Amino acid sequence: MFGVVLCAFGSWRPSLWYDEAATVSAVHRPLSAMWDLLALTDAVHALYYLCMHVWTKVFGLSEFSLRFPSALAIGIAAGLLVVLAARLWDTRFGVIAGLVLLCLPRTTWAGSEARSYAGTIALAIAMTLVLLIALDVDDGATRRRRWGWWVAYAAVCVVGVVWFFFTISLLSAHLLIVLVRSRGRDRLQIRRTTVAFVISAIVVCAVVAPFARIVISQRGQISWVEQMSPRTLGNYARFEFFDGATIFLIVGALVVAVGLAAAVLGAGGRWSIPVIGMLWVFVPAALVFVFSWLVDAVYTPRYLIFTAGGLALILAWAVRQIARDRVWVAALLVVVLAAAATPSYLADRSAYGRLGGTDFSEAADFIGANAHPGDCVAFSTAPTWSPVSQRVVLRAKPADFAGLRDVGPSIDAVRADSLWDGDKPVTAYRRFAEQCQVMWVITDKDRDHGYVVYPGATAYWLFSPNHFTSTLLYQQLSAAGLHVVRQVPFNNSQVVEMRR
Repeated sequence: MFGVVLCAFGSWRPSLWYDEAATVSAVHRPLSAMWDLLALTDAVHALYYLCMHVWTKVFGLSEFSLRFPSALAIGIAAGLLVVLAARLWDTRFGVIAGLVLLCLPRTTWAGSEARSYAGTIALAIAMTLVLLIALDVDDGATRRRRWGWWVAYAAVCVVGVVWFFFTISLLSAHLLIVLVRSRGRDRLQIRRTTVAFVISAIVVCAVVAPFARIVISQRGQISWVEQMSPRTLGNYARFEFFDGATIFLIVGALVVAVGLAAAVLGAGGRWSIPVIGMLWVFVPAALVFVFSWLVDAVYTPRYLIFTAGGLALILAWAVRQIARDRVWVAALLVVVLAAAATPSYLADRSAYGRLGGTDFSEAADFIGANAHPGDCVAFSTAPTWSPVSQRVVLRAKPADFAGLRDVGPSIDAVRADSLWDGDKPVTAYRRFAEQCQVMWVITDKDRDHGYVVYPGATAYWLFSPNHFTSTLLYQQLSAAGLHVVRQVPFNNSQVVEMRR
């Protein structure tokens, strides 16, 4: 419950951004049309979209409604990690691990993001938990019971991989975890558990193979991902778990270093726990990096978020080694980690807390609060910082544009089986504007000087100099007899009110 509240708090404040607008565009269409879309793009999110299609039918498309399922998923993830970590040591360690997971900046970000990332954290933890249960089933258990857990493991893995395809790389880490957990057992036990795991993994791969073919065929949709380079590793270290929160990175590294020293000098035990954590974190990362280097670049920070449970285990183990049996020391260290994460947590929940300071919600809300039925609305072509036109604002918050007149797309996103509408030529606006008394224009913000940002270590965003009154769209609307009444700037965009 604490994890749900922590992630849900303030999640209604930040504007929706591109990825979340894609969620709205995908789920806010008939189910048959959504399947047609997924046949061409974004199949990697198919299961998430299906769940959100049902959810939004009941709870709507507000920022809070869209993001609350992710908060629920993080709450579930924290609970599952408590159970998993308690199995590895004891209940106290489980509680520490669950709290540490909630301290990770990327975890609380995922819990307030209308995408599939929070769900994949929970499913990866569930996959690992069921694996450990299957490995720990008592030798006296019946054969049916033993295989029942391996069937359950395969089933959870199938769901995890279909939820987010990169999770398939976790199977390689699980193979090594099987070997680590098998130490000290006799050969028959090792062979039995290894064979059971291999059979389960083969079944998982066979079941998801058709889905994998579709996803791999669509990998061109992330052609914007940067090629692998030494900088990629730096971005991974800073952003994958810490979302750029350098303070948390430093504090976390110090906790691990001191915990390691305490374990060595104090003859601490439970070394299998950090080993399992490191396998969970680094094996999938290595596989994704190798694929990105040799085949296609597919990695950007947040795509390996399902390994967050492993990092939480490592940090929790370090906390426990330092604290030993002193509960107050463990509590103090968790508070220190939480304090280090607080600036990132608060920034994520500011009005422009999403990637690049996106302001789609603010622009749409302004239209919804000020425009009247029968007013007209216009959207500029793609700004230099955006891959699509400002019609993305309409796709993100369609309810704010109800009753307004629009020149319309060249082809509707639903009919085109696309996430985004096609744009008519700007010259089409003149004839349309001649019929309008009031025109609301969503366009790029006026700025005298250009600049470049690199938000979240994903891709460069170029903000070029811009003045609305120098654009072709303004010329078309002005020629139709409209003049500017006011310009209302937001973070990246602006709304211009024009009247006859």
